[in-house]
Amino acid sequence: MEALQNAFEKALVQHLESQNLDEAELRRSVEKVPQIVPRIIGDISDSALNMLREDAPAMLKERRAYNARFDKRIQKRWKPALDLLELFLVIAYEAGSEFNDTFREEASRQSDHVFDVLTRLHARGCQVGLEILSLIKRGFADAAHARWRTLHENAVVAFVIAKHGESIAERYSLHETVESYKAICQYQEYHAALNVEPFTTEEVTKVKEARDALVARFGHSFKGDYGWAANALGKEKVVFSDLEKEAGLSHFRPYYRMASHNVHAGVKGAVFKLGLAPEHEPILLAGPSNYGFADPAHGAAISLNQITVALLNTRPNIDRLVALTIMKKLSDEIGREFLRIQSELEKEMGI
Repeated sequence: MEALQNAFEKALVQHLESQNLDEAELRRSVEKVPQIVPRIIGDISDSALNMLREDAPAMLKERRAYNARFDKRIQKRWKPALDLLELFLVIAYEAGSEFNDTFREEASRQSDHVFDVLTRLHARGCQVGLEILSLIKRGFADAAHARWRTLHENAVVAFVIAKHGESIAERYSLHETVESYKAICQYQEYHAALNVEPFTTEEVTKVKEARDALVARFGHSFKGDYGWAANALGKEKVVFSDLEKEAGLSHFRPYYRMASHNVHAGVKGAVFKLGLAPEHEPILLAGPSNYGFADPAHGAAISLNQITVALLNTRPNIDRLVALTIMKKLSDEIGREFLRIQSELEKEMGI
């Protein structure tokens, strides 16, 4: 805001000088002839933006240097825990990669839908885990927790797929067509407002016919958001909490709810921040902080471990069972280490 304010003030002075006016005269002109306001605002904003562009290299250099110093402080404080989480992510990736390389060809020949779905969910889980690590390293605890929400959803779906097997895995894969039809209908509704070209009638018809064929095959409930699970759960309309119960992971719902505040625009997300330690004075957190990483880090380890369990246990052997045992031990250690460092930080702050 300081850079913007400085640019505005310089642009205003420049405009006044070019018009041979002082600020009082300008304000009187605006009050008498309000039609000139858009032109004046346009002139001043153009000048201010040009000044901001000219000042940007020096301003951004200073800001990036500050951010680099902040990142180093986080690394120094949280290094033991961050290293454990990164080690865990490497092991999870290698376990999934070995599994995929070993069985991909065989699974493809057999049209093994369970294998295909679980390896995709695991790969996505590894990616989200790295995103969480990156966000923690930059000081964004709340964003990291929001990404854990996605990881938990992947773990729930993985458990349900592994539990019910081939039929539900096929339905899960084919449900992409249902989601595509919903998306294309929404796109068509708003294409004019978005100023984009609509899909052709033929394109929409093709997707609709594919969706209708799947609904005829699997039943009306297949149209729902989680319609792929309707038959297995024996429900016409499935919601995510139903999947959590089926997966045996419903006890994570309080944390899932808390993470959801960082995704949606409810008041709780605007008021409550993991990245803020309990303070006597209210603070508006508008950037990174050095606090609040215990929940998203431990949650990430737990959920990615669950996805890996769902995958490797479809073809268990000694090596994979050892890998899963190592990951479970690391997951517990990650939780303890992040909590230890966070507790030390709270003591230093007198909390």
